[in-house]
Amino acid sequence: MSISLVEVAGANFRTDYDSDRLNTDFMGRLGMRKRYLPARMAISRSLTMSAPVDLPADELELGKAIKGDTLFGTGTALSVWLALIVERAGEPDIDTKRLIALVGAHWRRGLMKLDEEWAHAGQDIAQFVGRLVDVAELPKAGGRWPAAGKGTEGASFSTGEVKVLLGEIGEDVTTKEKVYWSLNRGGAPHAAIMGGSGSGKTVMAAAILRGIREQAPVPLIAFDFKGDLAGFTGTKGQQSLGEAYKAQVIEPPRMPIPLDVLALIERDQFGIDQAASRFRESFSRLKGSKLGDRQRTYVHEAAARAMATEVPCELKHIRDRLIEVYEEHEAREDGAVATMEELSRFPLFEPQMSPTEFFQRSWIIKLPPTVAEDSRTIVVNLLLDALDQHLNSLVNTDTGPDGSRALRVLCMIDEAHQILGTKLPSLSRLIRMSRSKGGAVMLVSQSPDDFSGEEDDFLDNMGLVAAFATNAKPGAATRVLGKGANLTGLQKGQCYARFDQTTKKINAW
Repeated sequence: MSISLVEVAGANFRTDYDSDRLNTDFMGRLGMRKRYLPARMAISRSLTMSAPVDLPADELELGKAIKGDTLFGTGTALSVWLALIVERAGEPDIDTKRLIALVGAHWRRGLMKLDEEWAHAGQDIAQFVGRLVDVAELPKAGGRWPAAGKGTEGASFSTGEVKVLLGEIGEDVTTKEKVYWSLNRGGAPHAAIMGGSGSGKTVMAAAILRGIREQAPVPLIAFDFKGDLAGFTGTKGQQSLGEAYKAQVIEPPRMPIPLDVLALIERDQFGIDQAASRFRESFSRLKGSKLGDRQRTYVHEAAARAMATEVPCELKHIRDRLIEVYEEHEAREDGAVATMEELSRFPLFEPQMSPTEFFQRSWIIKLPPTVAEDSRTIVVNLLLDALDQHLNSLVNTDTGPDGSRALRVLCMIDEAHQILGTKLPSLSRLIRMSRSKGGAVMLVSQSPDDFSGEEDDFLDNMGLVAAFATNAKPGAATRVLGKGANLTGLQKGQCYARFDQTTKKINAW
């Protein structure tokens, strides 16, 4: 091969003008500040395709140049890029001119493919990254959190099948037989329990959670929007959830959550940019922020700066960097800055524990109506995002001879209608991806209608769907539970339960 690393490092690489404009678009979409970042993504994406790359016509107008040592790095990194491109070309003798043409073609094809995947992901950055990870056949995260102690990293807390009675009674209305649901054998371990106020949905949820705890010491993280979950004992005075799980009750901001919630798995530029993008997506869900394109760029830049320089990074650090960014751009402070100021007024999180340490213990997070809505939303989303990253940094849990998958953590959201419809990306990822990692999610809400605002059809990803008496629209109930499921005619303590591809009418309590 008549080419040297020195030549490659000093060469000017370009793609065509239209593709270069798309490269700039991706900088804005992904909150990247350097042109070479989307270019690297695009070239990588093209290299995953086995078909030969088509070289563009010579008459195409070219875009801006990027030096080889900027586009590919130096030393080992440059060597690896060069080897991959030459190997994919299948040409033993490539000179610098030929390499420049191949890189421009891969850059162009990769951007076109990324643009397609961006559209398929609904322009949602979390789903977009998930699609790229799936294409690359990589783990869902690039590393592991520091271990909490010897032998604790990635620990699972169950062996064998976890099979629970559906409710305090759990009896088929017709046959009078006991009705059990296998949480971790075969189907999805997630559950959605719905019903109007006073219908008994929380009674059933608590009974299931106690049943799980009796069989395995799986930790629980529960979000309590009413404020009474920790002491909830059900209708028969059973052990409370707080006692059963030995859970610590926390009520931010009165008591900050002792988690390094913005901890990074990887501290390289890609890891920082990815984490900053995830924070921006969480922040953009707040009602007070109302981010436009310019604000989204500023928030990403502020988060990336704070995460790169502050260890541990806290919300107040992002607030300070956001003010700096606005000053540098001579922009007037707006809703984004005001919302960050409000979120930083009281400490919602205190970085005392790593995610590995935190998610191996049980917590009940109280978020009653007295807590500001934006504060409640950011607490839920950042915690779910940290849980999602933590689980996906671990290897898959073991599957036993009976097909049961070990459990690592339970996540329960009571009164979930308070956040459903805000399209939290972290909740969507957990429901779609956490099963193989030992995660199980339980959503307790008022009606099947609550799920209609979500981009993902959560109810189709639930191993168990139970519905008590509610005024849900007939179409929603039929879609979820099948024909004949009349939720308005249920008696006290009764519900319809769909699991294992069947629907049963049961006496739950």
